[in-house]
Amino acid sequence: MRAVSLPEEEMWAAIAAGVPDPAIGEGLRRRQGLLSPCAIQLPRHEAERIERAVHALDAAFADSVLVEAALEIARGEGLPDHGLGGWMLGFDFHLTPEGPRLIEINTNPGGMLAVAVQARALAACRPELGEPPEVEGIALDAFLDEWERQRGEVTLGRVAIIDDDPPSQYLEPEFQLYRSLFQRAGYQAEIMDPGQFRAGAVDMVYNRLVDFSLDSAAHRALAEAWRDGRTVVTPDPRAHFLYSDKRVMALLSDEPALRSIGVRPDIAADVARVVPPTIPVTAANAEELWAGRKRWFFKPAKGHAGKAVYRGEKLSRSTWPTILASPYVAQLYVPPSRLRPDHVEDEIKVDIRANAWGGRVVQLAARLYQGQTTNFRTPGGGFAPVFVA
Repeated sequence: MRAVSLPEEEMWAAIAAGVPDPAIGEGLRRRQGLLSPCAIQLPRHEAERIERAVHALDAAFADSVLVEAALEIARGEGLPDHGLGGWMLGFDFHLTPEGPRLIEINTNPGGMLAVAVQARALAACRPELGEPPEVEGIALDAFLDEWERQRGEVTLGRVAIIDDDPPSQYLEPEFQLYRSLFQRAGYQAEIMDPGQFRAGAVDMVYNRLVDFSLDSAAHRALAEAWRDGRTVVTPDPRAHFLYSDKRVMALLSDEPALRSIGVRPDIAADVARVVPPTIPVTAANAEELWAGRKRWFFKPAKGHAGKAVYRGEKLSRSTWPTILASPYVAQLYVPPSRLRPDHVEDEIKVDIRANAWGGRVVQLAARLYQGQTTNFRTPGGGFAPVFVA
């Protein structure tokens, strides 16, 4: 794996030439740390390993016995099942000599269209990188597939991209990319705050909220429209409980447990090989985990974006009660890869995200960062497109 750096001005000029509205390009540029001025070249055998891992995980989640067990573990067994409900998934990996190791699953892989724009810009500047994958058309197909699964031959009319106070959101320029994508396909599309949502006025919602359960009073109208089946919402709460609750990772990492619930032995072995050992933090194992904390990474069961996560070797005794008081898991620490791009003085850490639909990898992206967890605060860091060498 290696990084190919570009002068920032060259990258931003190419991005400005490739977006439907100059304001979108300018909005992306103002988000410091969002897009790194480099591309990652990944050896083909590493990309193929990631594809096999995603395929194995998709096969596991296609099994109804795993779905039932996962929803019970995540306390989501009573949620309505309107259909697919998950749109596309983002699988985050750390690469090891033995193969990729799954760090988490995202039901809302933010940055996907921004990276698609970035990939085309970098490929235009450096043709030797190769052709970037076609992403927007597949993203639209995935939305329409979900609509048809829930609505059959009913015509989709109006789509809303919804988040709290959209202008204040870090990824608001990407919301505009999605709106443009829907509009170019002939659909009415707008970006709105959940307070503007009215059931019956919107056919389908692309849900960017981080209130994954839609429990907030501000989101009640959207939650009720989803529960009643009046509006197609994706990703929906059930998808988040199924795929993204970290307690499900404990099941996925345990081959005997997978086999005991009826998952096919070969699938159980493939999945457990990819998922690092993960265990729920409980009063019963608290003393043992604290003593061996340097081996573990502690994550909130329903966390996102690296918030409230703790590397065990940096964990303080004063923070430990907070972990014990909330649903947390301990995941065996798998160090990320490291690179030194030309535009960065120090080594930078690298995660690989595979955005996938139905077990098919649609896009590979890297997240470049320094510090304990992925972030958008590292100078020269951020998302970077991955090209298979």
